[in-house]
Amino acid sequence: MHQAAIDFFRLLVQVGAVPGEDFSCDVTRQAYRLNERCYELLKEAYPDIDWQSILAVPTAAEDFSEQIEFLHQQLGCPFIDNLLPRIIARLKTMPDGQAAGYVQILLTGVEQATGIPLYPFLMEALGMAGQVRLEWLLRQEIAAVPSSECLVDLVLAAGGTEADCEVRQGEAWLTEEACQRLFLVWDGEYAVTPGISDLRNG
Repeated sequence: MHQAAIDFFRLLVQVGAVPGEDFSCDVTRQAYRLNERCYELLKEAYPDIDWQSILAVPTAAEDFSEQIEFLHQQLGCPFIDNLLPRIIARLKTMPDGQAAGYVQILLTGVEQATGIPLYPFLMEALGMAGQVRLEWLLRQEIAAVPSSECLVDLVLAAGGTEADCEVRQGEAWLTEEACQRLFLVWDGEYAVTPGISDLRNG
């Protein structure tokens, strides 16, 4: 069984749900089945999480297919497909404080620049445990922004190379090519000094 499913089942048991009675997994359809009691237990244990949204993940691929195709043509690479695994990998290694700043800055900036909401794509790519954490992270106050990680992931996903976005002493150094690609995929506040680009938190 996939680790994400195991993690989610453990979460359900922790809140008091009974396996086989309150929830089960349809392996063939790769779907979870939860009864009303299970929903209530989840809402009681985690009142700040929108479980209805998480357990009914929206699909955005068709709705934004034209914007995505146009953006990918501009960049000459599949930006969305490149960025999602980078975000997922970062979230697995970052503590909650940094992860909240990272994912909020990325999702907001990409949507402002491209008109493409990353949230539904990211939810589709995450397992249930990851979806729960993402929903929680998006509700947190931003205390820290790991700026170099944000910039590097955006530039590399947009078709840049490692030579275009070096990290020196915690700062991201971007080439002109990297900045041009960044402008196409992300909109937000950041300061640029000769050779250095640094995200600023509002």
